[in-house]
Amino acid sequence: MTNKDTLSSIAIEIETLSAELLKVNNYIDILGKPAIDKANEIDRALKDAKDRFATALADEQIEVRTQRLARLSDIRVEVKPGDNLNTTGFLIKYTRDTWDIMANASVPKEHECNGFSALDDDAFDYLVTVKPHAIPACIMALAPGKPREAFTLYLQGKQRGYFTTALAA
Repeated sequence: MTNKDTLSSIAIEIETLSAELLKVNNYIDILGKPAIDKANEIDRALKDAKDRFATALADEQIEVRTQRLARLSDIRVEVKPGDNLNTTGFLIKYTRDTWDIMANASVPKEHECNGFSALDDDAFDYLVTVKPHAIPACIMALAPGKPREAFTLYLQGKQRGYFTTALAA
């Protein structure tokens, strides 16, 4: 059974349990304790189904992300020094499987871009999660050991036109 089947079957289970809980709640005044016990049982099953749904959804998202990043195989960042971090340039080169009409297949092809704002989303994710050691030291100095935070600070500083940390000088 695939994640999609699991997600849809769990969603159906949640809908069914919700409908049953509504029916049982309508009979609590008439049946008393047996209806309350049944409502509690259905409520526990409903909570369990919602937890399983959240887990399956998270697993599916991880699988999709892993498949996206599997198309990338290499990334390098060349630093073009400037007077400060604001004027420093970056040339990013990365290899990604790209459809080649002549070969009628996806083949590894090198891509490049100037600056991180022009970087493909998947390549950026690959850089930050798989190859953080390829991130230039001047950017990592903004938030040592935290690649995403370092890029957030770098991009905010570029947008403002100045950096607030002494390390970025």
